[in-house]
Amino acid sequence: MNLLFTIHQCLILPFLLTFFGFYEKENFIADNIFEVKAGKSIMKISANGGRIISYSLGKNEFITSLKEHVNFGSTLWVAPQSDWGWPPYDALDNQEYVTTKIGDKVKMISKPDPISGLQFEKIWVPAGNQSIQIIYKIKNISRTAKRIGAWEVTRVPCGGVAFFPWGGSGSVPQSSLKKYVRKKNINWISIDKTPLHNHQKLFSTGKEGWLAYAFNGTLFVKQFQDTKYFQYSPNQGEIEIYLDKNKNYAELENHGSYQLLLSGQAISYKSTWYLANIPKGINTNIGNEKLATFCRNRINKYKH
Repeated sequence: MNLLFTIHQCLILPFLLTFFGFYEKENFIADNIFEVKAGKSIMKISANGGRIISYSLGKNEFITSLKEHVNFGSTLWVAPQSDWGWPPYDALDNQEYVTTKIGDKVKMISKPDPISGLQFEKIWVPAGNQSIQIIYKIKNISRTAKRIGAWEVTRVPCGGVAFFPWGGSGSVPQSSLKKYVRKKNINWISIDKTPLHNHQKLFSTGKEGWLAYAFNGTLFVKQFQDTKYFQYSPNQGEIEIYLDKNKNYAELENHGSYQLLLSGQAISYKSTWYLANIPKGINTNIGNEKLATFCRNRINKYKH
């Protein structure tokens, strides 16, 4: 290789990229990992799939990594799953997103996916002390109308307790996850590390628009718009908990309403994440009302 030509390329390439509009300070991607900080909490997002790969407060990490399982991190799917089966659409779930970072705001846009006829946009921005708001946008880029619902899937390490307000009886699929406690209309699920014979899943109605996970003395809360059972996507619930049989991870899943999207239209779905240290006087036992109260107070204090 001609060394002079190589040096000339290195010098002229940035100029050419700038001239043609491909190289801007806020758009240049030194690597594919981007950080959003809120208080002492840190979220890391990969441009590959627009996937959250870390969410931590101090040494407490709430998101599983690729080292633990091929299904890792937190992502966005569309419901119902019966429309696409498995695996998720590659362009939306794995391929690189176009990313901009201006100040504290990170924005990622997927490639237009001809298979699903959809395109995703995801925005992350600090929304208060230890809280980060995520704004998902799903656009119908096909020529035909579609019915879909937003579906946030967050994989967390096992060893904690998940809980959320129950929305009463509604039309949801039968659950294979049977071991949970309902106390004062809050569902409590112990997610221990004991392996299972088979994968298990809980389908449930929800209320108040939040789902929490207590783990290693820290509380993780996802807050979102509450939906009624008649707004659910077919064969889905508002809130779902999935347990990997080997207990490599568990999934905390929340759904938006099932909507009609005409060609060119888009829907938005917002999810605000919180991390907070649990006071020493509050234990994380199943059914602890003090923990539920602490969670609700946290939500009300930083409600968006």
